[in-house]
Amino acid sequence: MEIALVIAGAVVLMTAFAAGFDFLSKRRARLDDQTRAQVQQMEGRVHALELAVGEKEQRISQLETEISFFSRLLDKKPE
Repeated sequence: MEIALVIAGAVVLMTAFAAGFDFLSKRRARLDDQTRAQVQQMEGRVHALELAVGEKEQRISQLETEISFFSRLLDKKPE
């Protein structure tokens, strides 16, 4: 009789462990999907910011060129 209780208890424990680990693995997979979605959203924001910075750098370069040109015009002495 005792051996039957031990075997039944072992079967119940194995089932509980399997269900617990299954729950944990599914929970982790769900969190991984949420994390991936957040990472993709952040990558999109970073890409948009990189584009904005690139446009601003290009505009600053154009302004520097224009300032340099006007500075040379002002520095020229009339002959």
